[in-house]
Amino acid sequence: MKKLLLGACAVLAMAATSCDKCGGDSSCATAANDSLSMTYGQYVGTMVSSEFDRYTQNAGPEARKSFMKGFQYVAGNDMDKEARMGMQIALNVMNELSQMKEEGIEIDPKMVMSYFKSTFMADSIDPTQAQFAGVEFRTLFEKARREAAERKEAEKAQAPDAQANVKAGNDYVAKLKADNQNVQKLPSGLVYVIETEGEGDKPSENATVVVNYTGKHLDGTVFDSSKDRGPATFNLQGVVPGFREGLMQLGKGGKATLYIPGALGYGINGQPNAGIGPNEMLVFDVELVDINAE
Repeated sequence: MKKLLLGACAVLAMAATSCDKCGGDSSCATAANDSLSMTYGQYVGTMVSSEFDRYTQNAGPEARKSFMKGFQYVAGNDMDKEARMGMQIALNVMNELSQMKEEGIEIDPKMVMSYFKSTFMADSIDPTQAQFAGVEFRTLFEKARREAAERKEAEKAQAPDAQANVKAGNDYVAKLKADNQNVQKLPSGLVYVIETEGEGDKPSENATVVVNYTGKHLDGTVFDSSKDRGPATFNLQGVVPGFREGLMQLGKGGKATLYIPGALGYGINGQPNAGIGPNEMLVFDVELVDINAE
């Protein structure tokens, strides 16, 4: 903001100096106004250009042409205050429609325009009717947003890498069961093998626990471990469902290996930063050191 004000002041100062030199000469005053117009256009063009590149991540010449189309439409028409207000509101509405579209919510702009016009141009607006319209829109919008999110999740679940990870997990568990009769499976889909059951009460789903753990991919590659940091303390509500449910099978001092399917782990989105793919099954070696420790 300081740069903008300083720049504007510099331009105005230059124009004032030019006018002082002109006296009453109209041609000189015209030249001063031309200089002011030129420098203001160059100044604003420079500032907006840099911001445009940052905002659009250097989208290229076609994006600049599109920008100029909109800019010239407004700047090239002599609009009164109300018309400019309408233009700004329309741009805001179109931006909202664009955001909805990115979320997978389709709204017909022409229908929006039609109903906007009939409502706006009405002789009067009933406050109760306006309130009802707001409530109805929010209800329908949230429903549309949920349905759009569900469609996106379904599409992700059908992606080749997600399907491959689910198959790899199922095949791994099938072989595990064939080789180890101690394998157990809960209705949720969690598979686990208990090495030591531990002593005393088992933790509730809201318990705070102290745990040693090592997280691995199915090929044995470690992606996280508490070995170098020491036991981790956390509330079970703060971990993925499969990890929580697995620890709830153990008493204090218990040890187990958990085979957590993607649906009970990091889900369809995975954890790309940790190298965990969509719907990937993960293996955790865990030791429940303590429960609700002071």
